[in-house]
Amino acid sequence: MNGIIAWWARNKVAANLLMAGILITGMLAIGNMEREVSITVPVNFYQITASWPGAAPQEVEEQIVIRIEEALSDMDNIDRIQSRSVEGFAQVFIESDPKVDTARFINQMKLRIDGISTFPRDMLEPRIEQFLTRSELIRIGVHGNVDPMLLKRTAEQIQDEILLLSDVSIVQLFGVRAEEVSVELSEQAMRRYGLTFDDVARAIRNSSINISSGRIETETGDVMLRARNLADTREDFNQIILRQMPDGSVIRVGDVANVVDGFEDTEILATMDGDPAILVQIMTTETMDVVKTSESVNEWLLTAEEKLPEGISLTLWGDQSKIYKD
Repeated sequence: MNGIIAWWARNKVAANLLMAGILITGMLAIGNMEREVSITVPVNFYQITASWPGAAPQEVEEQIVIRIEEALSDMDNIDRIQSRSVEGFAQVFIESDPKVDTARFINQMKLRIDGISTFPRDMLEPRIEQFLTRSELIRIGVHGNVDPMLLKRTAEQIQDEILLLSDVSIVQLFGVRAEEVSVELSEQAMRRYGLTFDDVARAIRNSSINISSGRIETETGDVMLRARNLADTREDFNQIILRQMPDGSVIRVGDVANVVDGFEDTEILATMDGDPAILVQIMTTETMDVVKTSESVNEWLLTAEEKLPEGISLTLWGDQSKIYKD
């Protein structure tokens, strides 16, 4: 050790060149270094979610949750399975061995769930997600005493605009209810036309299709065959035909029901300055520069409010990049 130190002491030029190299390398590294407030870490917890609109919690438990649990019961590297069933929605929580290969483990779960052929017909496709310790970087409040649907549409538009900014990857909305179209049947009208609840339910179900029927090869190219007819708005549901009469007239959903285009009945209340609000959250990612992200969002905010509908305002609630700067 003394010999190495003595050699550097005698060769001042080499020592100075080494010091200069270290300084230059350090400055280059600082320019390309990730700047984070809190790190994003994947953990060995996974969530499987599935929606079955209108189903009771017991039906969700019996027809979805139990079948998922049975399909995964003999998989390797599963430490614990927990589940939750509520009206129209199922959640299955999986805890795996911490050393498991995440990508392979998720693929194995997906293959098993895709192999379940006894799911209810009306159930939406299950989703598998891995939990991440992701935190909020910037929070923006979209608020105003306006129609709730207009407020939601404005928040979604803002979400899309922020996603287009440089150095922004993940933007989420908080305090927003899922949209829902409810059909309130009139018993008197149904009796008048000789219809039952099952008749209406069957007509609505049969009118909501989204299937692929293959393709036809022609001389000019292939033609894809696809049937898509999904009612989405109040007007769409009102026009669904329930019965064709002998005289050529038709009975539609709008003749026997009041269709309400609104939101799910959930206990969510978000307000800002006393007005209804939706929070736009810019989230941290595995690789990001919080300073550049903050500058990009704050620059966009300077002109964003000018394009908003009347009665809606934007408020920057929090910016965690200040912690990094401090």
